[in-house]
Amino acid sequence: MAGRTDDDGSISDLPWASVFDPAANVRALSAIQARGLRAATDVVDRFVRITGRGFAMKNSGEESDSANGSAYPELGRMMASWQQLMGQLGQTVVGAATSSEATLDLVNSAATGEAYLETAEPGITAAEVWLHNRGADDLGTVRLRCSDLLAHDGALIPASCIRFEPDAVPMPARCSRGITVEASVLQEHSPGRYRGTVLADGHADVWLPVVLNIKPRSS
Repeated sequence: MAGRTDDDGSISDLPWASVFDPAANVRALSAIQARGLRAATDVVDRFVRITGRGFAMKNSGEESDSANGSAYPELGRMMASWQQLMGQLGQTVVGAATSSEATLDLVNSAATGEAYLETAEPGITAAEVWLHNRGADDLGTVRLRCSDLLAHDGALIPASCIRFEPDAVPMPARCSRGITVEASVLQEHSPGRYRGTVLADGHADVWLPVVLNIKPRSS
């Protein structure tokens, strides 16, 4: 399905494939919020004009429902609701713009984000990594590998504590696959921030940072 973007940033005709593209998703969310902002602003403008006419009629000595406020919501209450709506939209836009999904672009040898895992207790903690094949060729089966994880003080978590589910995925043309990264944190692993690298077997130029944050254990 061919897609186009309107001059006002509308996403009504974005291609279906864009749902698998994190960057496109951020653009789409921003466009939706922009349209909502314009609609909310238009509603407020209309109420302001109506209320203004009511005040003008009251000042001229004429009685009307709009002048005594019985037909329309109180302006201050309406403006407070509008400000709250704008704040929520702004926070969502900032959150969408700053979020970073861990991805490996196998065709373009690129990566974004990091695989971030966090726990305060022994056990398994997990994160998700997305593999993208944006090309027209079948890349076959791809397997991920992880290095040892090293903390700044030399503490180490061996690669054997890291596993992937599934451990290998087929990557046909123009597809995306999600893989779960699991870290087994043992009692003897000390708190700290451990760092390593995720690699894709058969793709020498693709790599992704992985961070395991073991927080101090509760007493």
